[in-house]
Amino acid sequence: MPGRISPRTRLCLRPIETYRHSQCRSYSTQKALTHDIGPIQRDEDSHRSFRLRQYGPPLPLPPALDPIISSARSQWQEPKQKPNVAEFTPFQKKLWENPYAHTLASPLRICRSTSVLVPTPLLTTLHPRPHPVTKAPWLLPVSLTTSQHHLGTPHRFLAHKFLASYISHSRRNWERSVPARMDDKLGRTENLVLREDMADLIHTLLQKQLIKKLKWHFSQRGQLTPCTSPHTSHIDGIDDVSSILYLGTLKHLEELTTRLNRITQTLDRFTDYTWRHFENVIEPHKQKGVTHRAPSWYKPWRWMKMQPRLQYPPLEYPMTMWRGRKVAVYSLVDLLGEEGVKELVAGTVYEGEKCLVVKRARHNVPVEMLLMGLTGYLAEPGV
Repeated sequence: MPGRISPRTRLCLRPIETYRHSQCRSYSTQKALTHDIGPIQRDEDSHRSFRLRQYGPPLPLPPALDPIISSARSQWQEPKQKPNVAEFTPFQKKLWENPYAHTLASPLRICRSTSVLVPTPLLTTLHPRPHPVTKAPWLLPVSLTTSQHHLGTPHRFLAHKFLASYISHSRRNWERSVPARMDDKLGRTENLVLREDMADLIHTLLQKQLIKKLKWHFSQRGQLTPCTSPHTSHIDGIDDVSSILYLGTLKHLEELTTRLNRITQTLDRFTDYTWRHFENVIEPHKQKGVTHRAPSWYKPWRWMKMQPRLQYPPLEYPMTMWRGRKVAVYSLVDLLGEEGVKELVAGTVYEGEKCLVVKRARHNVPVEMLLMGLTGYLAEPGV
């Protein structure tokens, strides 16, 4: 068409560009080796290395190609050697055979309910698993039924039966503590389900795990040392005592504890009654004839109740003294029940014994950590 601008013809350079791209790609993927660089000169003042050339000035080497930097870096990247037990000092050997040291040396993880960092053996871990029928994700203690470690996104909380009962009582108690990573993995946690009997389920799985470990110790002769009782005079003659297994019950103060709790509740009831009906007499700013208001810095006075430290003392763990230091005493009847103890002792050389001593040894550490975990799960405030 006359007067119309015709488009300019473009040169076909695609083969050339493809050839150049392939050349650059093949050149860049070649592996650079430090021993192929050639002669190198080191400048100690500038802490740099230069590659000497036949023609022209020397070229500075980047740190990735500098053989001096690579050799200095490699000595810090070597894998750490495994400790040699034969070279342990007496103190290191005691730590190696101590279950408390292994517990404290385990990785710290945060409790999702109390926001406190706790060693891993003292935590209960739940993992999401699909229901076999509905395919809905359920939070289950899978770590108590398998020896595998990589089980998915964990949900951890303190291993105590009271806390497990509180969490499983209502969805509102555990829904906000679900980690954000679990939302990313599952997409939506609205369909996430937690069993109402989670506290009893964890208790049963801990008992089965402990019985499985103890069966080997009861089946092997010489692994446990019989004694008369956990009293100091009966165990001082035994060497290397680590813990005591008592085949009876230690719950002799349950009736006294119940009576004390009833007295405390009665006193608190009288305290609340006095505060509700005599507030106008006790509170100075609410008495008759007072026309002023309480200042901004004033805090309302509260009627004193029982001291929380006395009403809820620290958790009590049975202990005994052995050669000047404390040793844990585990009641198998309180931990496993009478039926579990009968199943464990039946047909063994320890049948009829009342008390057994677990000596300090490395192969006894796993079972002592399980005993410690189950005792902490069932521990209650002392009197």
